[in-house]
Amino acid sequence: MASFYTIPEGVTHQLIKHTYIQGSILVPYDPENQLTAQLQAHNFNVTTNRDESNLVNPIWWTTIRDKQYDWVVANTTGLGEYSEYILDYGIQVAAEGIAILDRLSFIEPVAKRRNFLLANKLTNMVVLSPRPRFSSVSNTRDSVTSCWFVFQQPDRWMDGTHVSYAVNWDAAQTLPPLNDITGK
Repeated sequence: MASFYTIPEGVTHQLIKHTYIQGSILVPYDPENQLTAQLQAHNFNVTTNRDESNLVNPIWWTTIRDKQYDWVVANTTGLGEYSEYILDYGIQVAAEGIAILDRLSFIEPVAKRRNFLLANKLTNMVVLSPRPRFSSVSNTRDSVTSCWFVFQQPDRWMDGTHVSYAVNWDAAQTLPPLNDITGK
C-alpha cells in the first residue's frame, strides 16, 4: 500500500499557495516521508508518524493532542479504513484544522464520512488540474480529479467555502523578469 501511491512535486505547494496553513503540522501517516519532505521544503515544523498501528490507537492520538499541533495534514488517497481515523481523530487534535488530499468524491457523504462531513465545516477546496499521477507503478494520470479539502475548527470558520483551482499546477514556474517587477 505505501509504495503504490506517490505525491507528485507541486501538489503540496498548491495547498500552501491557496490556503492559510501556518504553524506546526502533524502528518499522521507518511511511511515514505513524501508529504513531510514537501511541507518541510516550505519551512514548516512537521512531525510525522510512519507506524500505521498508531492510526487506530486512541492512546496515541491522545498523546498527540497534548502536543498541541496547529494543523493535521494528510494524504488519505488509498488509505481505506485509516482515513476514518485520520479524519475523526485528526480534527480533534488540531488547534486550527485539518487538510486532506483526496479524490473529489471525498465530499460525497457516504456512510464512513457522513458524520465527519456533517459535523465539520469545509472552509477551502483546492481543485488540482490536470489530474496528478499518484501511482508509482504507472505513468498514467489518476482517473478522477483530486483536491485539497481544508476543514477549520468552528471558531475559525467563516461563512462559506472558498474554492480555488490549481490549474497547471505541474507546470514549471519561472521567475518573472526583474523589469516586470519594478516596471523598469
